[in-house]
Amino acid sequence: MECYACSNQATRQCRRCARVYCELHGGADICAECLSPASSLPSFNLYRGSLLALLIGTAVALWLLVRPPGSGNGNEVVITNTTPTAVSTQANATRTRTAISRTPTAAATQPTAQGTAQATATEAPAPTPTVGQRTYEVQSGDTLISIAERFAPPGVSPFDYVSQIAAASGMSSQDEPIGVGQVLVLP
Repeated sequence: MECYACSNQATRQCRRCARVYCELHGGADICAECLSPASSLPSFNLYRGSLLALLIGTAVALWLLVRPPGSGNGNEVVITNTTPTAVSTQANATRTRTAISRTPTAAATQPTAQGTAQATATEAPAPTPTVGQRTYEVQSGDTLISIAERFAPPGVSPFDYVSQIAAASGMSSQDEPIGVGQVLVLP
């Protein structure tokens, strides 16, 4: 057998690449080709793949910085604050509706006088929430079960939470219809 680099008799075989070589073209167990510094460099495809992975990672990192997870989905969270005030001889609750959005253009909105009058005329006086209770103003398309599914604490069934909402909001039964603008107490 001849050496891969010259016409001399081959005396050894490279453990790395399996080429046969003579004493002049290799060391103890590796041929001269495998010993050259150029053979220790990664291949072009490995270099190109790692560069592509780096660019994709940079693009994802920039996207997460510009638009963090959970922002900009267009959903608003409505939190209603109930502040009791005394008006002449009857106790009445002044309701303030605050729209909280993740967009910078959202602002607090006040219900119209007609909407407040309609809400107080159609619903029984809601009990004053205690510390730790939340309130929710019913929006168009809401049902008690959909509200319970959104706000039920961990480990509480939405069906059980519906009865808790009905009891805390002063409703006679959980089958009582709810109207847009009605304020429910979420225990």
